[in-house]
Amino acid sequence: MDFPWLPLAFSLTLLGLVLFICRTVNASLGALKWNGALLFLALCLLAMLLDFTLTMVFASASFYERTKYDDFGSRIAWSERIVTYLIPCAISLLLALRFRQRQRFARKHGLGRSETGRDDSVQIQTSPYTQSELTL
Repeated sequence: MDFPWLPLAFSLTLLGLVLFICRTVNASLGALKWNGALLFLALCLLAMLLDFTLTMVFASASFYERTKYDDFGSRIAWSERIVTYLIPCAISLLLALRFRQRQRFARKHGLGRSETGRDDSVQIQTSPYTQSELTL
């Protein structure tokens, strides 16, 4: 069994991209709403399910001559590909749990915006002459 480095690198790159997009959206909203790791975990599980379904379709099909899909359509080939799904799934599960802890901490301490969308940050008046304020 050759370890599938390229698909693993691709999956980890997709995980990083989903995390970046969700963190950017969360920063623009000012609240922790989008859990990118959990979203990636759901997409990864869906991909695993679809891959298993297609593998079973090709594995159960009886071809009279050898095709180029025989190497991909066996249960052994799927069991080799499952590693490239499980490693990013495990990483995203750990990151999703970490996100939930940060989300609970933010709710407990009232950080970010309230449910009404109003900014609950502290305003400090920096100059009485210019009426400028500093947001914390």
